[in-house]
Amino acid sequence: MKAFFTLAFFILLTVAVRGGPVETTIIAAMKLSDVPNYGWTTTVMDDARTYDIEGKVVREGFCWQRQPMPKSIARRLGGDRDHKLEAVFKGPPHFVIHTGSGWKRLDELPRRHRDWVGEDDPFYVAVMLPPAINSGIDAPYDPSGFPSVVYVPVPRAKEKRPYSNFQFALSLPHEELAVIVSSFGDLAVDGGMATGTLSDLGAQLLLVHDGHEDIRPLVATGTFKLWSKDAVVVKYFVKLAGIVAFNKKQILVRQESSTVVKNIGTTAVEIAEVEEDVLIFI
Repeated sequence: MKAFFTLAFFILLTVAVRGGPVETTIIAAMKLSDVPNYGWTTTVMDDARTYDIEGKVVREGFCWQRQPMPKSIARRLGGDRDHKLEAVFKGPPHFVIHTGSGWKRLDELPRRHRDWVGEDDPFYVAVMLPPAINSGIDAPYDPSGFPSVVYVPVPRAKEKRPYSNFQFALSLPHEELAVIVSSFGDLAVDGGMATGTLSDLGAQLLLVHDGHEDIRPLVATGTFKLWSKDAVVVKYFVKLAGIVAFNKKQILVRQESSTVVKNIGTTAVEIAEVEEDVLIFI
């Protein structure tokens, strides 16, 4: 995605000398990258679920984000978890997670243990057997004559659930807007709203975020709408469809997202603690 910032920069230089509605929209989308801070909320709807993401970002590169709890992290938190996950990022690979015992790096959370029960693990049911002395069943001998109890593993039923494209990732609006204005196929402007289509590469970048190499986009398409106010994009809608490769399967993905940018330049951030050069703010 970094290549798109370079490309977007040259696009901005090119359109800055023009005054048409398309060029004005591109500049309005890129201006969000220059503000000192802002907040946002995003609502995402895919084939399996609808969820919200809320975030705050500051120019220093730190970002606070609240989003649904990923299953992989929920299992490591155990009972010390909520339906939502708060994280502070310093770029996509560096983040800390808020837990009941404070902010933790991912490597500080408990490792998954083989005794943990997961969704795909079997569950056990109690089966009462007749006294082993009188039955022909190969069960432990019970001299009391009472029935024996054994626990039989029963595989969990495999439910065919719709695929959710939810990914635990840093997803910043100014970066998504940079992808949009660097990869649109066409763009039409009507007043303060712009509509357009995305190239295959642009749609792929929005469909699968950085840090998820296990999900590989194969082909994608998309459309978008942008709303501007005071020469900056304050709301955008993206509709995506594509095929991704995941767990050796090719999966059709359909997704819609609506993002509202708020408190531009006035987003309040408060440093709560400093630990190993990681600033944690709320």
